[in-house]
Amino acid sequence: MKVTQSVKEKTKIKILQSAVDLIIEKGFDNASLREMAKNAGLSNPTIYNYFPSKEKLLYAYIEQKHKEAVNTIQEIEDFHTYTLREQLQTLIETELELYLEDREFIIQIVDMVFHSSGLKVGKLYETNALFIETVEEMLNIAIEAEEIAEPPFKEHLPRLFWDYYIMVVAYWVKDDSEMFENTTQFIDHSLGLAEAVLHSDILSKASDLGMFFFKTHMLNSLQKFASKKESFSKIKRKLGEVLHG
Repeated sequence: MKVTQSVKEKTKIKILQSAVDLIIEKGFDNASLREMAKNAGLSNPTIYNYFPSKEKLLYAYIEQKHKEAVNTIQEIEDFHTYTLREQLQTLIETELELYLEDREFIIQIVDMVFHSSGLKVGKLYETNALFIETVEEMLNIAIEAEEIAEPPFKEHLPRLFWDYYIMVVAYWVKDDSEMFENTTQFIDHSLGLAEAVLHSDILSKASDLGMFFFKTHMLNSLQKFASKKESFSKIKRKLGEVLHG
């Protein structure tokens, strides 16, 4: 009998929760896929069909939380009336709320990424497609509604926001303040700064300055290099003519 996509999704989520519970209890290094399968009431071949390694399972967990966060904010009836800053802040705070129950697990992931080198930061970027797509949509809507002017390097901003999000999570796992008040303040102040920048012409002026330096200095240097290379080629040709008489 063919397994439906719905059943596959439920099985995946079941495996992920079993894995999270086991890793919180025993640690990432000591928890095996076989034990995760047993805890989830599945056979060993089944869990390997879904996740051939524990690392793949961790990345799938992050992707799943992105999906849950996006689904959650889409259910907010008046979300479309939020400002860009409010939408971005809601996205991040929703992700953190979803992580809260599994905070000990997230602490282990962050430690492996930033300290023990057990996971590669670059691999995390393979989990961010939905997150990036969501931020891109928020940014485009804000531009179309003329909430903000189209900023220079617009295509890079969603990825920069992903980097910022990773920084927020790293801050959050170290935050021991009551109700994570320090994280809330950090998000509020940093997004306030980003909002001020987007509403000003600072990015445009920075872009103009960058183009000025590129045109007046980089291109000049490249022209000099090309000139020297051409002179060297002439000398090389003349030397060849002399040697070959």
